[in-house]
Formats: sequence, structure tokens, C-alpha cells
Amino acid sequence: MRVVALVSGGKDSTFNMMQCIAAGHNIVALANLVPHNKTEIDSYMYQSVGHEAIDLIAQAMELPIFKKLTFGVSKKKGKTYAPCENDEVEDLYALLQEIKNEIEFDAVSIGAILSDYQRVRVENVCIRLNLTPLAYLWQRNQGELLDEMIKCEVDAILIKVATLGLEPKKHLGRSLSLMQPHLTAMHEKYGLNVCGEGGEYETLTLDCPLFKSRLVVENSVFIMHQNDPIAPVGYLKFDKLALEVKLPVLDLESRLDGLPLKDSYGYVTESSDEETPFELSNEDQDGEVNNTVTSEAPLDLKLEIFQRENYGLSKEGWLWIGGIQSDIDDPGGALEDAITKLKLILEENDHTLEDICSIKLYISDMSLFSHLNKIYVKNFRHVNPATRACVQIPVKTPVIIEALSFKTSSPIQDGDGDSERNTMHVQTVSHWAPCNIGPYSQAIKIRDFIYLAGQIALIPGNMEMVPGGIKAQCKLVVRHIDRILRAMDAGINVRDVVQGICFVTHSSFINPARKHWESRTNNAIVEYVVVSGLPRGALIECHVWAHKHNNQFEYEERGKCVGKYSILLYRRVNYDNNISAIVCQVGSVDNVETLDEEAFFEALSYSIDKLKQGLENDSLCVFNLTIFYAASKLEDVSFLIEIVQKMSEKERLVYTFVPVVKLKNERLFLSICGIRNQ
Repeated sequence: MRVVALVSGGKDSTFNMMQCIAAGHNIVALANLVPHNKTEIDSYMYQSVGHEAIDLIAQAMELPIFKKLTFGVSKKKGKTYAPCENDEVEDLYALLQEIKNEIEFDAVSIGAILSDYQRVRVENVCIRLNLTPLAYLWQRNQGELLDEMIKCEVDAILIKVATLGLEPKKHLGRSLSLMQPHLTAMHEKYGLNVCGEGGEYETLTLDCPLFKSRLVVENSVFIMHQNDPIAPVGYLKFDKLALEVKLPVLDLESRLDGLPLKDSYGYVTESSDEETPFELSNEDQDGEVNNTVTSEAPLDLKLEIFQRENYGLSKEGWLWIGGIQSDIDDPGGALEDAITKLKLILEENDHTLEDICSIKLYISDMSLFSHLNKIYVKNFRHVNPATRACVQIPVKTPVIIEALSFKTSSPIQDGDGDSERNTMHVQTVSHWAPCNIGPYSQAIKIRDFIYLAGQIALIPGNMEMVPGGIKAQCKLVVRHIDRILRAMDAGINVRDVVQGICFVTHSSFINPARKHWESRTNNAIVEYVVVSGLPRGALIECHVWAHKHNNQFEYEERGKCVGKYSILLYRRVNYDNNISAIVCQVGSVDNVETLDEEAFFEALSYSIDKLKQGLENDSLCVFNLTIFYAASKLEDVSFLIEIVQKMSEKERLVYTFVPVVKLKNERLFLSICGIRNQ
């Protein structure tokens, strides 16, 4: 892509440009917001100190520079942003709009590392201008990132300090390479951000491989901005800067040659302290899994299923909705009809589309995804939409929907929305995890629950499927889940997953997926089902939810036989018994080919009994059940639906029947994935 780089003169915006080039993009121009008074301003968005060097940086790169004055005024400081007149964000919008009128470009380079405040606002501007934000430093480990910058020959000096552990008169003007040991020590002692994220310090890049000439400071003035005895604030004002041509004169490719710059896949195979190495072993590569097979669903396998939408509202405000489908044959019309039914249920319970936190979308043909997604977008246009999983199943009806909504009773905080709800909707391309340039969020945290979007094995930096087959895809999917959870809450990771569904496109993928999941999680109950297709031709998609106090959940495994049938149940329940989750599998013992009513009734009753165990007299409990059944074994489930409907007269059941190609093994007829959440 053709990229315009937002530059402040500092190390982060500089190194992100290097990352853009390593990812195969082309920097075509620079852009800068200039402080209106030509001095330091307290902006939430832009670094202003060192602005005197911006024109020379453009000359050093031999690129055009576009600039605009800003007063650095922030009128909207909340977690979300909507266009606001005279806000400093609108200065950026105006600048990029002006550049679009002058040159052609597709993306914007941003040096953000941790600031959601900056990311959300740049994303807002980019989306309005149909541009792709590129922030390859996003969520990087700051110690590793700083070391990488130095090794990639980014020569920057400190030009502002404003934190405990840094002294203006002592540390201003020093290079990053000299300061690295001290910054690391201050991180360990005081918690300082090693890369200065958060304003602890700011830098000016004097040289890097992108520059044909080096910046030379000929005269600067030290300014003590705030003489605080604990965390004094001071900065350098540059009165005279010059350029010095670097010899020998080399082209960009030669200047970058030999540097440890990684492409997008290189950041997939990296490992860090909290992750197992990604590289595949010989056993992984030469195992029994046939990675050339992507699906085992017969082309003509399309079942009819007749179920009605149903719902249940818990006393805590959770609204479970299941079984939404349409009789309309046209896929687009069917989705419109299904969403209309969803809206009616929400309205009846005083909820809206904005209250939904999780949606599962089961469709009959993945080739229709783009068309269906356009219809979905028309309805889910709000800032932080629900998380979503989308899979293809062997069904005739074009779409089946199940959803979870939450309506808080807490007061709304000014500018921040629901105080019990926190959404991660990252739409910026990075090396962290796949961006969501679409109508769904990566994760939504409500109280101690985190609901994630379905994750497939996209390389974050280029949004392409990772090579290497099912084992590589599984490893990357689990890494995505881990990183998203850690970003949502520093105290949560993949080991806090309580329950999930692992969708695969071939039964031979189940075993490697199960082995990797079990090595990375802590008693998570995960069901594995074979579906007929996944987005982007993925081999695996995982849809999970986690809980902040997963260590307070008990694990239980129970089973029994009913005639020639086996019932195996896995259960997680927390100490307070206000959350219970189960996976109940029903299979044959003696190769019975059909499932009878008695066996299903026993499995259903057993599942409900285990979900409500300890709360038998609580009539307000709502039980949400997703019932996956093997299409090859159960073509007609109308008798099963009747049993569930009859059970609903006594219990508050929400249910969705979902046909799949196969279950975990050939003996299984169906699996009930259930949850009770007060």
C-alpha cells in the first residue's frame, strides 16, 4: 500500500515507518501537526517538542511533508470518539483530507504502542477517509521493542523527560543506546515504561536507515518546564539544526540490508516469555495430519431444520437468544428477516443491538459471506459492536443466529458509556493480533466475563492465513486468544478460558487442536465440531469465553449409560455457584445407528440438573443450550426439538439446534454445550 506517515520526529513514528517498509508498503509522504505557538503544548494526541526538526526529517528522507497547525485542544476525552468541532482530532482529519486531495495513498503509519486514546481517534479519522491505519508497534513488549529499535540503528536522543527516575539536566540529549540500561533499571524500580509510552520521555531521531542525511544539533536550549522535586519536567528547544550527508551514498535497500528487520510472518514466529515457541518441529511437519485436505463435508449435505426463536432474561440482566432463523430462501432476505426477529426480541426485553455482546452466525454457504456481511453491517453500525463467530454448517436455511445481550443497571459514566462494559475494537493493522475492520469487536468484557470473537489463524501484519497447516493455525489461534485476553486485562490470559467451541473443517484436525488447547489452558471445557466451511478458508476457528477468576472454578467429569447409549458430561462451576457451564456428549455404546427419545431426554435432563445443581429451587435460572448434532446420524431432529420445547414448560431454556458434519468422534450423535449465568 501507499502510506502517509504521521511523524513527530520521535523514535516510535520513525521505527513504525521502517516496519511499514519491511511489511512491503511504500512511504510516499510525511504528515505532521504543528503546535500553533511553535513551542511545547499539552496535547493528548501529538508530540510537539522537537517539532523544529520535522522539515529536516522530510529532507533527509527526500519525501514531501504536509503540515497543519493544531491548538492541541481535546474536547472529547472518553473511551470512544465521534467527530467534534474544534477537537484536535479534527485537525488530523483536515490534514489527511488535504493530502488526499494532493496525492494518492491507502494507509496511514502511526507510532502508537499502548495508547487506546490515540488509537481510537486515529482509527476514527482513517475510517471516515477510507484509509487503513498501520501501527506495527501496537502492544509490543517495550523492552524487546526498544532493543529492536537500537539494533535496527534508530539513533534517537531524549528531548523531554517527565517521570520519576529521569532527570532533565542529566538525561536530556543522551542517546537511546546509552540510556537503555538506565531505562530498564527504572522500569524495574519504578515501573517506568521502557519506551516512554505515556509521556515519561520523548525523543528526536537524528538518524536511521531511512535517512539519506543525518540530523546534527548545532544549538539547543534547555527549558525547565516544571521543577517538581519528585518528577521534574524539562525539554530541549532546538535553535539550530542541520543535515549532514551520509557517506557512502546508498539506496534504501542497501541501507536496510543486514538489519534485523522482520516481515509480518517473522513476528508470528517470534516467542516471548508468556508464549511457547511457534516454530514447527519435525514431528509437527511430518505427522499423520493431512494438511492438504480442508473439508470432508459432502457437497449435497444440506439438512432441513425447523426451530423457532426463543429467549430468556436472567435476573442479572443477561438476555440469551437462540434458534433465530428464517423461512425465506434468498440469503440476503433471510438474514434481514433473522435480524428483524432479533431486534423484536431485544425490544420486547428493553434491550437494543448495542447491548449485544456476542453473536454466533451459522450460514449455509461461506461464498455468500461478503454479501451477508454487507447486510450485517447495515444493522450493526455502532461504535463498539458485538463479538462474532461465523461458520458454515450443512443446513438448507441460509442463516441461524444465537446471541447474548447484557443490559446494565449501573449509571452511565460521562464520556465512557457503560461502566460495567469494556470493548476492544482494534481496527488497526499491527503485529499484535488480527485487526477487525468490520462490524464486530475482538472482545467485550462485562464484569468478570470476557467474550471473544471467533479467532482464525490470520497473520496480523498482512491479514493472510498462516502457512503450515492445522498445527500452525492452531498455535496462532491460541496465541491470538491469549494476546487479546492480556490486552483486555493484564491479569487474564488463555489459561482463564472457561468454555469454548473449536470449529474445524476436517475430523483429522481435532486431535492436534485438542492437544495444543489442553497444553495451554487450565481445565477449559472445549467442544470440537467439524463444520463444512470457515471464513478465509481457515482450517480452525475458536470461539471462547473467559473469566477473571477461572482459578475459582471447579472441574467435574461425570458419565453414565442409558441402555445402549453413553452420556459423558464435563462441568465447570465457580465457588459462588452463580456460573455453571457444561459440555454433554451423547454417543452409542454398541454402534447403535439411531438416537432414541429416551436417551436424549436423559441427556437433556442430566445437563439441566448439573447446570442448576445447588439451585434446584431457584425458578429464575436461565439455561442456554447450543445443541450440535451430527448430520450423518441425525437428519431429522424434529422429535428432539419437541422434547426441548416440552422441557421448556418446566425450565427456562434457551436453545439452538446446530447441524454439523461430525462431532469429536464417530460414536457421538450430539453434544449439548450449556451455560447458566445468573
